[in-house]
Amino acid sequence: MISILNLHKLVNSSLNSISTISKTRIIRKLSSLHGNLTGIREELRKLGHGSVTFDPKYSRGIGLLTLQNPERHNALSGKMMAELSDIVDKLENVVKFNTNDNLNSVNNENKLNNVNELDKENNLIGIIVTGSRNTFCSGLDLSVAKDHILTPENGKKMSLLMQDTLFRFGQLPLISVAAVEGHALGGGAELVTACDFRCISETSKIRFVQVKMSVIPGWGGGKRLIDIVGGVNALKIMGTSDPITTQNGLELGFVDVIAPHGECVNRAREFLNRYVYFSERDERKGGNGNDDNTNENRINSVKVVRGLKLLISRTKNNEEYKNFLLYEHELFCSLWGQKENVDAVLNTRK
Repeated sequence: MISILNLHKLVNSSLNSISTISKTRIIRKLSSLHGNLTGIREELRKLGHGSVTFDPKYSRGIGLLTLQNPERHNALSGKMMAELSDIVDKLENVVKFNTNDNLNSVNNENKLNNVNELDKENNLIGIIVTGSRNTFCSGLDLSVAKDHILTPENGKKMSLLMQDTLFRFGQLPLISVAAVEGHALGGGAELVTACDFRCISETSKIRFVQVKMSVIPGWGGGKRLIDIVGGVNALKIMGTSDPITTQNGLELGFVDVIAPHGECVNRAREFLNRYVYFSERDERKGGNGNDDNTNENRINSVKVVRGLKLLISRTKNNEEYKNFLLYEHELFCSLWGQKENVDAVLNTRK
């Protein structure tokens, strides 16, 4: 007969084995789409101005990612692309605590004891993505494109990095909301599709203008748009370059929240608060976070919500999905930097 002590050891051994498998799968879950792109990231970092900032303490359980290039309507320069990728790196590392280690119940006790020493970013459940000065993002910074990226080789590098960054962003076990004031054009529209939900103001317009530039989406937004609104609607949106507004956005299932002008970020925060389950508990306990069960409640809440997001995002981390993105990348590269594309970009005002 197996003794109680040996049975206990056997159970612990099995739990450790399961945990190791779970960790391996989740680490693979956060893997990149195109492999190591450090060299490309550093090349692009030297191009243009603007910045991408991230405030992990914007609200309890919610971080705020802001695009800042107001002179170009928050268009993404190479520098901003690199910084966005940096932030995704950081978030991947931050979420490892709750999505990897806390899936291992054997180690939970030690982690709970040390929770107060952890960076508060470990309580993140959601992210709001927005732009500065009441506009979202006008896509690629054409002043940078005209001077540096308007060649097939550099267009390929840009596409590789942005596809990879937005793919990894979508794989994060964090619920994301795009808070769209003003316009989201071209690559800005692609960025909107990388979020789980979309909150737009009454006067906002989201427009896939790539066809006007004689290209297709190059940052993975074509595939994501198809997933959101279906193939026929995606063809209409991308093929005609007609804008998505509050009215047709709701009808298409593309828009989730409509906000008064200037209130998108606040409404996005209210929307995400429904997923931050520890907020109500902490408020009942006085909001000081000193209750014996508060930290445990936070960890359980974070773990559950992140687990649900992992469950959903897993459907977009398979060979078929990745192959579609690679095909989209190849089509984009076959068009970018060609005469029609170059002419269209050069004839567009900086």
